[in-house]
Amino acid sequence: MQDEQGHITSALLTRFILGEVSQVEQLMIIEWLEADPANQLELDKLEAAWLKSGELNPAPLPVDVPLAWNKLEDRLDNHDKQKSMGKRLLMPIIYAAASIALIVVLLNIFNDNTVDVEPMVLSNMTGVTRTDTLPDGSIVTLNYGSRLTYLSQANDMHRYMLLEGEAFFDVVRDTLRPFVIKAGMGGVRVLGTSFNVKVTNTTDVTVDVKTGLVELFYPATNTDTLRLELKAGERGILSHQNNTLSNQQTSASSLFWLDRTLIFKNKPLHQVFDVLEQCYQVTIICDDDNIKLTNLSSTFKDKELNQVLDVIAATFDIAYSQNDKEYRIYRP
Repeated sequence: MQDEQGHITSALLTRFILGEVSQVEQLMIIEWLEADPANQLELDKLEAAWLKSGELNPAPLPVDVPLAWNKLEDRLDNHDKQKSMGKRLLMPIIYAAASIALIVVLLNIFNDNTVDVEPMVLSNMTGVTRTDTLPDGSIVTLNYGSRLTYLSQANDMHRYMLLEGEAFFDVVRDTLRPFVIKAGMGGVRVLGTSFNVKVTNTTDVTVDVKTGLVELFYPATNTDTLRLELKAGERGILSHQNNTLSNQQTSASSLFWLDRTLIFKNKPLHQVFDVLEQCYQVTIICDDDNIKLTNLSSTFKDKELNQVLDVIAATFDIAYSQNDKEYRIYRP
């Protein structure tokens, strides 16, 4: 691909995306983008090709990942300085490079040598949830034993953070400053939405989306990045062991730790019992197949396990017995 003057080629646009063009080339590409909306579409297609497969066609020059991040940081710093002087020359290249670099350098953006400010660290070692407001105005609620490190300043063109454990985010929408979370071996990228992220001890990641759209991504290799777009009501799962991303319907228990709400819509009781085991950390035994295949539709809010089981027992004329943390369901 090239323009009528033969200057704007795919190779040049690739270097533009990666931030490897000269100032003269920057101006030339910016003028080319402003000349025709179709030119912006060409650049978008090139970006989309990278985001989809991790490779460009034709292939770009080899990328030194840590160096690429350092270059992006330099461009962001330069933009901050020029913005205070009323200059906007580097804005287009920052937008283009930032969207690609978020994927290319995911596992390197949190190296100590890329952070030049004292990060904001939130931790929750108590037995209750903790809710805080982040510098950008977003709200985060940390589950027990979780920790969040917020690495960006208010005037940065990005919002980066590192999550250990589990947290629910209600993100303030800002189309110019993507909200990026490094979680386990992958990451989550949004503009404005609400969602839950959980990192396990095996560095697997689970994302449950409450509102909006969320992108879960995983740099499987140096040249290939897996991406999965999730909408409200969906769960995304990153398996580090299998190098895979998968999605399914969000679990009824995904936000129980946050709002203590359980919603069952025509669910067989054996699935209900599985959810109750996860939420209340108990064992529920039922050997009656007729009971297990009975469907339940109900919502429980701020209920203890015995209260939930009392409702189920009264509804379906069954009974239960308790021995410490073991419950047995049966027909009387």
